[in-house]
Amino acid sequence: MNLFEEDIKCVATLNYAWNKLKNRTVLISGGTGFIGQFIIEVIKYRNLNFGDNIKIISLSRHPLNNTQDVIYLKQDVTESVNLEQEIDFILHLASNTHPKQYAAYPVDTIITNVSGCYNLLDLAVKKKARFLLASSVEIYGSRLKNAVKEEDCGYIDCNTARAGYNEGKRVSESLCQSFKEQHGADCVIARLARIFGPDKKQDSKAIAQFFERAINSEDIILKSRGLQRFSYCYVADAVSGILKVLLDGQNGHAYNISEDDEGKSLKDYASLIAGFAGRKVVFDLNADNAGVSVADFAILNCDKLKSLGWQPLYSPSEAMQRTFRILKS
Repeated sequence: MNLFEEDIKCVATLNYAWNKLKNRTVLISGGTGFIGQFIIEVIKYRNLNFGDNIKIISLSRHPLNNTQDVIYLKQDVTESVNLEQEIDFILHLASNTHPKQYAAYPVDTIITNVSGCYNLLDLAVKKKARFLLASSVEIYGSRLKNAVKEEDCGYIDCNTARAGYNEGKRVSESLCQSFKEQHGADCVIARLARIFGPDKKQDSKAIAQFFERAINSEDIILKSRGLQRFSYCYVADAVSGILKVLLDGQNGHAYNISEDDEGKSLKDYASLIAGFAGRKVVFDLNADNAGVSVADFAILNCDKLKSLGWQPLYSPSEAMQRTFRILKS
């Protein structure tokens, strides 16, 4: 069993209320994305080893071939979603997720989030399904000074194209609350820190770029002084948090999900990842930063989720070393 398979097994065997999913149907938008695929692998492990008989419907613009556990459907979630199957849980994960996408497709970024959220909430009400929105640390904006709790809110300059992602997530969260009040929707919100892990897809997020260069035995390029302080979350911990929120989260509530803070800056993590490959960090302060967040501090307080019994499996540094080992293997 390789390290990534170990991660899947570790999440799938957590002491969770898996009985709530047994013999149920879970619909996932963005099911072919990094987080969506991990969730599907966890469910497949449960089916194979525990006989949970959880059915999965994955919606994406580029579906894969159906398997015994998963029905892959081609679906643009910005259009109405009409399905005959009984559905018990809906996870809305579909979104542009990194700076180059925000810069190149700012309109799509907003519409996929907001229209997709509306269409899937509408489906959730019709199917009487529990709905989970994958939101983001980005909704907190900038000008933050302390670790943010779920009731906190920072500043976002809405008069920029880059704000489309932040505002799209904020409006999606408001839609959840509005559907709850007006239509009795059962919905929960997972606010994810900056996610990383052994994703093989092209990704312009800073940590993903660091890994790409380290794997290629190249020096890591920092496009700022690297003093930013952010929360990060390894994909296995992100998925364990999402599933905890789905199973035990209180209707209408949002929950932060991240690794515990180590007090390290972006430069510190760049140096750590460079060190895995025996390389160094170089600075290019004149580089193009289109689509990059303007926030310089975004540390998440996860006490609310931990009160449900969740704990991260790794520290950021441990998970980064694990990511490097998986990508290098």
